[in-house]
Amino acid sequence: MKLLFLLIAQASALTLTPDNWDTSVAGKTVFVKFFAPWCGHCKKMKPVWDKLMEQYEDSETVLIGDVDCVGSGKPLCDEVGVQGFPTIKYGDPDNLEAYQGGRDFDALDEFAKVLEPPCNVNTLEHCSVEDKVLIDDLSTAPLEYIKNLL
Repeated sequence: MKLLFLLIAQASALTLTPDNWDTSVAGKTVFVKFFAPWCGHCKKMKPVWDKLMEQYEDSETVLIGDVDCVGSGKPLCDEVGVQGFPTIKYGDPDNLEAYQGGRDFDALDEFAKVLEPPCNVNTLEHCSVEDKVLIDDLSTAPLEYIKNLL
């Protein structure tokens, strides 16, 4: 019975690759563990991370996933600058930040509970009032003004 549960949990885990990244993360805030299968710390963390992924698998705003930095996910790991394992990052899929919190289930779950989806500048979905004002101001600003901001 325990083996069956482990197989079901593994089947529901989302392993992100360059092929499924864009469609999987679209419109969501992500919480991603970048790992190497041989890494002892990664192996120890796997049951906790799998439980977290299972808990959020139906979320419409938060995606929790894995990236295998030795396998098909290596290009993603290179892109975000993974240097050690496991590396956990979160936030806007186009601008991930390093997670520095605890690695036990309770700490990871508490962190995931407060994640919010990124502001979509095209639809203004999930944008705060401040974001909407800034987007409106920048969309009508002269090009020279915007260039000076960069």
